[in-house]
Amino acid sequence: MPHHILFPLALAFGALVPLLWLGLGGSVFWHAHELLFGYAMLMAAGFLVTRARPALLIGLVAAWGVGRSAALAPASVAAIPAGVAFPALLAWLAGRALWRGAKRPENRILPLLLVLLLVLDALWWLGAVLQQPQLQQRALLGTVDLFTLMMLLIAGRVLPAALGGWLERRGIARRDHRRRAWELPLAAVMAGQLLGDLAGLEGLAGAMALAAAGLALARARAWQLGYTWRRADLWPLALGYLWLPAGLALKGLAQITAVLPPGHALHALTVGALGTITLVMSARTARLQRHLALDGLRLLGPAVVLAGLAALVRLAALPATPARAALLWSGAGLWCLALLLGLWLQGQAARRR
Repeated sequence: MPHHILFPLALAFGALVPLLWLGLGGSVFWHAHELLFGYAMLMAAGFLVTRARPALLIGLVAAWGVGRSAALAPASVAAIPAGVAFPALLAWLAGRALWRGAKRPENRILPLLLVLLLVLDALWWLGAVLQQPQLQQRALLGTVDLFTLMMLLIAGRVLPAALGGWLERRGIARRDHRRRAWELPLAAVMAGQLLGDLAGLEGLAGAMALAAAGLALARARAWQLGYTWRRADLWPLALGYLWLPAGLALKGLAQITAVLPPGHALHALTVGALGTITLVMSARTARLQRHLALDGLRLLGPAVVLAGLAALVRLAALPATPARAALLWSGAGLWCLALLLGLWLQGQAARRR
């Protein structure tokens, strides 16, 4: 299975990126790009590429590695095709199958997201070549919007399905009868946020972020999340989902009121939501695909707690904070430990196959 390789590789790389950024003093654009297109995109490949011939899988990993090398010198024109090779190959491998297999309109959102991520990555590389940091910044903002929508879709399907099945087995009535009805409205609001971020209209983007936060919370009311604390594999996923409306609300407030720098507020969505959801989903997938029980995920709770603490510490590391350097290193250390626990869970599933 592709995720046997892609998940461990992504977790190991993701653990290193903040340490390399702080230790070597790299660009903040490199740091953000590599966590999104190096770590998160490879995690997405592990979920979406369910079957691949060995040659295609080797090509996918090779394209990913070439992109990581090109990001070290992104101002070169030759870096553009090298950098976009991985998202292009992923869109071709996973996007075609997802589009052909879509039987409902909302199922076509994911392949469209892969194409849009490819476009935004190309814009980031173009901004690096033209030395236009504003173009890179807007491309990264849009990328966070797209990954947020992807998490809203995937976690919003897996969480109520897993929890609802557990409730039914215990004779508890489910209330989540409109699970897919929220997806198209959420996609429409997130599309408005994306357009606002790409156009530099912070007021529009902030208003759409607040609306998306409200929709995400309203959608979860019927899921009966209070029951998740009984399951070691469910409460971390519920926590990851709740990071999404919290992060969207913080981003919206930052863009409308300037209570925080908008780019700084994104860490609730990236470190908090993205870190937690990728840890949970990769651990669940590794065990389910090997027909292992999910009650063995005892280390998943500490991993997501570490990721949450990393997000809080990173949000506290404001540019004017006197102890900013110490907070940045502390947040990076917590993030690294969280992903290393996720890597341990991958190895544990492989050993207990």
